[in-house]
Amino acid sequence: MAKLVIPVKGKHLYVVGIDFGHGETSAAICPIEWGKDAGLRESKVTDIDMDIAARKKVIPSAICRKDGYYYIGDEAFEHVTDNNGIRLAFKQKPASLNGEQEKLMMDYMNAIYKRIRESCTELKDGNHIVYIARPSGWVDESCKELYRQMALKAGLPLGGLTSESRAAIFYAKSPSVNFANEISRGAIVFDLGSSTLDFTYLDDDNKPVDSGDNLGASLIDNAILERMVLKDEDVKEFVEKFPEYKDSLRFKARKFKEDAYSRNENSKTIGGFPLGNIIDDTEPSYDDYADVYVRLRINNLAELNALVEEHTQYMNKLREALLDFKTKKIPGKSINGVFLTGGASRMNFIRPLIAETLSLPLDKVKIDNDNPSLTISRGIALLGATDAITTVLVEELKKQLPQLVSDESKTDSLSRKLATNITKEAWNVVESTCHSWINYGTSTDEDELKEKLKRNIEIFKNSRISAIVNDTLQDYLRVGSEDVRKKMNEIISRYAPGREIKMSGKVRIDSIGDISSSLSDMSAAISEICDSISNWVGDALWAALGFFLWGVVAFGYYAIKGVYNLFRDDKDKRKDKADKVLEKKSEICSNVETKIIEQLKSNTAFKTKVSKALSNYFTEQMEQNLQQVTIPIE
Repeated sequence: MAKLVIPVKGKHLYVVGIDFGHGETSAAICPIEWGKDAGLRESKVTDIDMDIAARKKVIPSAICRKDGYYYIGDEAFEHVTDNNGIRLAFKQKPASLNGEQEKLMMDYMNAIYKRIRESCTELKDGNHIVYIARPSGWVDESCKELYRQMALKAGLPLGGLTSESRAAIFYAKSPSVNFANEISRGAIVFDLGSSTLDFTYLDDDNKPVDSGDNLGASLIDNAILERMVLKDEDVKEFVEKFPEYKDSLRFKARKFKEDAYSRNENSKTIGGFPLGNIIDDTEPSYDDYADVYVRLRINNLAELNALVEEHTQYMNKLREALLDFKTKKIPGKSINGVFLTGGASRMNFIRPLIAETLSLPLDKVKIDNDNPSLTISRGIALLGATDAITTVLVEELKKQLPQLVSDESKTDSLSRKLATNITKEAWNVVESTCHSWINYGTSTDEDELKEKLKRNIEIFKNSRISAIVNDTLQDYLRVGSEDVRKKMNEIISRYAPGREIKMSGKVRIDSIGDISSSLSDMSAAISEICDSISNWVGDALWAALGFFLWGVVAFGYYAIKGVYNLFRDDKDKRKDKADKVLEKKSEICSNVETKIIEQLKSNTAFKTKVSKALSNYFTEQMEQNLQQVTIPIE
């Protein structure tokens, strides 16, 4: 297993989020504001200069190895004469740490991380954590584990990874984008990268739904390469003789595409160049091919779109992928908006095509107008900072839970409440039994009343006490656990402001069938407590009744018969005897309540079992509530 960096409060000051895209790479930095409460943290994310001299935030995912040094981004195209040549589109699903493509990717990761350290002088050894994203289609654990190991082997202080679509979702929910309302009601994140198209559907009530397709924008790059660049026989001959230059030509095709789609749709785009621009003048091929001119020109975007569609059917495939996701992955789900991310999402036909296919107004298909190429890296940095803080908060809360739930004043309050509620219900049994005997008794003999009381108290012990304890615990969890709820919400608010829990939840202890598996400890503990309380209540209530009914102290269920016995056989005679008990309500209830409190306080297992059960319960509640709102870091 990859040994990831564990966030340490006060030590780690920054999170760096890196988007190693198939076509381009970006990174962002976010401070970890340990000293601020959730509502006061600004979580400002800053884009990192990946090309320091040119102040570019996004660079091509390109690398060229030469003389033991790695040239990345645009610089890679200046050093294409190395034996290994320039490499584009080398990111692939990892299969082995020893594969050539994987080694190339690790070299690239290492070079990117060094560039980040050069650009951000505030980053020192040990004061930051790096989080990265993976394509949403890389879902199997072996693949994710290999990718983590690759990053660690490349020298990154890795804290974890998440899917690119999850990073985009987190950024889309940030105040700077203001797409949280659409997501809460059901929306799609549409991530169009160089190699893949990824969909994620999310709402507040269900788990996210992911899907992907190999419809990356590199298909358009290849169409331009094949139909516009290589249509010249001299250029085609050059690539056949010197294949190491093909990636450089593919990059030229990509730059032409980006230039074209950044213009007005009716504008011409001219991007021709001589091969001498990509051939080093020391190379033998220079003399033969330097003057060969690659002509790239379109009159408008409609012309380019027609060429792409004729060669790739890209738009039609995109439409089919959207419909397939809608009908097969999220049938019946409400789609209130689409958030676009990835540099390729800026192509002019994307938003109208999505709006038409999903029957949405165009303004509901939203793109980050700042720079969609930076969405993923910004989302990773924000998510990583949140994850670092909440990881520590969760561990701190888990450590605090036993103390929070076992506070002496709280357990004393619980004991008093249990005693009060049980005594009140127990007296209702006595009262209803007396009234029943008055109205329906067959004799005036107090033995008959005694037997009725004995029988009904036994029924009360066996059938009612667990329900009373359950209801009392509900109130305790709702009111007495306010500290725990506030601490839980401080964590939840980092991921989903406005979705904090209003109460900590419910515990069912009426029967085993009503208890979820997560509350098995609570069930066992409460069952024992109920059994004990039942016996205490029975003994205490019977003793108190015996004293006032028969004038002597009863022991257990075997009280000595009293001498109070008037030989009258009408209802009034029974009422006189029953009233002797009922008029002593306060004394009897006080005796029973005091007895229960004394028994609970003297029972060393009571506090321990309740505290442990509640601690486990709150831990489970915290994890369940966090699972509903968090974006997972893997």
